[in-house]
Amino acid sequence: MRLMLDFLSANHWLAGRIAAGALVFLILAGTDLRRHGRRASRWREYLFLIFVTCVAMLYGAVNDQVTSRISWEYFYYGKELSKDLGLTLPPDGLAMSWAAAKVGMGATWSAGLLIGAVLLIANNPRARRRRLSYTTLATALPWLLLVVIPCSVVGGLLGYAGALTWTSADFGEMVTMDYFRPFRFMAAWGAHLGAYAGGLIGLVVVTLRVLSLRRVSTRET
Repeated sequence: MRLMLDFLSANHWLAGRIAAGALVFLILAGTDLRRHGRRASRWREYLFLIFVTCVAMLYGAVNDQVTSRISWEYFYYGKELSKDLGLTLPPDGLAMSWAAAKVGMGATWSAGLLIGAVLLIANNPRARRRRLSYTTLATALPWLLLVVIPCSVVGGLLGYAGALTWTSADFGEMVTMDYFRPFRFMAAWGAHLGAYAGGLIGLVVVTLRVLSLRRVSTRET
């Protein structure tokens, strides 16, 4: 809870967007409840979206705890956290952990909202297709992590090996620098790049899994 409060207080613009989104969900849920009473179901969808978003933010915070230990330079220079962490190098470990966690949550909340929306769309009512419960729908998330985590590891290894220097001329120049650890910097960057790629691939995988489960449920019914 303290981490979330610190994150929101340090990112006022993002906190405002999250608050606005929550307000919209609250209004829509209230409207649906007023119109349909006990038959209202939209609030469950909004709760599922919030749940998936929170899971994504938690993953982002944990992921950046790992990568900040691989390369504090990636966050200090690449994410421009020098103004928050001061000029002492290497920066304080605890301060770096907090800063990296906030960066991770800020980078993943929108991805979580997108993933939740795609899963809900895949579970929309269709002819001869039984809708899955929200609990069953949530079980698709571990499958997403089973794709994201290996992709992130592979990306980190490729970055450390220097196999990603072709993506930017700056990386080629880093290899010749000796004032920080360029290969660790590229490993952290590669891990994040791999996570993004894995997220896209994983989203396709879990969507197909949801559709497959709906077909199985239909046959069983």
